[in-house]
Amino acid sequence: MSRIFVVFVSLMATLCAGLLHADSLSLSEATRRVLEKNPQTAVSSALQDAAAGRVRQAGVLPNPEVNYLLEDFSGDTNRSASSATTTYSVSQRFSLPGKRSARTSVASEERTLTALEAQAERLRLIRLTRDSYVDALASAEKQSAAERNLLLAQQLRDAVAARVTAGKVSPIELSRATVALAGARRAVNLAMQESQLMRRQLASLWGSSRLEEQLMDILVLPEQLSEPSDLASVSPYLKQAEARIQLERAALTLAERQRLPDFTLSAGTKREAITREQSVLLGISVPIPLFDRNQGALRSARAELTAAEASLILAQQQWQRQRDQLLVQREASYQDALQLRDEVLRIASEALEATREGYRAGKFSLIDLLDAQRSLVESQGVYLAARISYHKSEAALDELLGRATFSGNTP
Repeated sequence: MSRIFVVFVSLMATLCAGLLHADSLSLSEATRRVLEKNPQTAVSSALQDAAAGRVRQAGVLPNPEVNYLLEDFSGDTNRSASSATTTYSVSQRFSLPGKRSARTSVASEERTLTALEAQAERLRLIRLTRDSYVDALASAEKQSAAERNLLLAQQLRDAVAARVTAGKVSPIELSRATVALAGARRAVNLAMQESQLMRRQLASLWGSSRLEEQLMDILVLPEQLSEPSDLASVSPYLKQAEARIQLERAALTLAERQRLPDFTLSAGTKREAITREQSVLLGISVPIPLFDRNQGALRSARAELTAAEASLILAQQQWQRQRDQLLVQREASYQDALQLRDEVLRIASEALEATREGYRAGKFSLIDLLDAQRSLVESQGVYLAARISYHKSEAALDELLGRATFSGNTP
């Protein structure tokens, strides 16, 4: 009986949790939607299928040819077509050993490069989703902060109106409080518009016009920064540069093999018109490489290989610079956010509370109170900007390093 009760409680808890999060959207769920429904995924899949088709086509032999020839009829012979000399033959074009394998090698390297490009596009979509999710979270947090500020501005305006009515302060202070209240309302309207825009932009990544669910995750900071791997070989962008070198090497090998022409073998029978005798025909056709020795393609392939090797060095340098820049930016944003959270925001909140109490006691003016409130709002905005910078730097660093993993609890 107790076991049945435990199972029942577990099922009810699971059901309640599902209902609680039914209208919530996590970062992992948003990423899954984007990877499934974004058109770039279909483009990458189609390009990989096309590359696989080229690999298959590269290894196919050319089709044989059937020839039929009529001779010695009509004209001065006055013979009909049924009395003409007829020739039947079949010809097949052959390549020297190594040509077909070279073509297949080029197509295989193209397929490898296409797969790496698809991997890079997948990482780009993951990073783009994380950035859009962070923007949507930040805009929602900004809207909440603006609404809290509006409530404080309304309370302040009511308090000032009461003090003006009691004759304790000048009516000018009521005008200042009213202006501050109008500014707070304007900030709320702008924050609402920005939040709606960010949500629409996030939903557009998987083809929706609007986002119905509420965002589940929050912009939190980790306990400590993770140390990224120093292995540049895991980066899909450097792998692409290396794959291009392999592709150009295969293309150079193919260009060298193409210098030797293909040859055609033919076999058939011939039936004489007069004697009605039949004979066997064997033939071979070989182009003379007098003018076209594939010299232009060979020169181009060598130049393309040189460019690919130089591009790899350039990509490694750019990758290192971008990695260092992102690491510095992530570290600076993280430390800035910690300082703002642990020191600046605490001091600004305490200063606002002390100024509010002093204003009620007549020790501070309304301008002092508005300045303290504005200082807290600005500090909150800077803290939010620092967290946005950290999360976007982290997302860009994961993309650069080829890390396709992402957290399901935090962006």
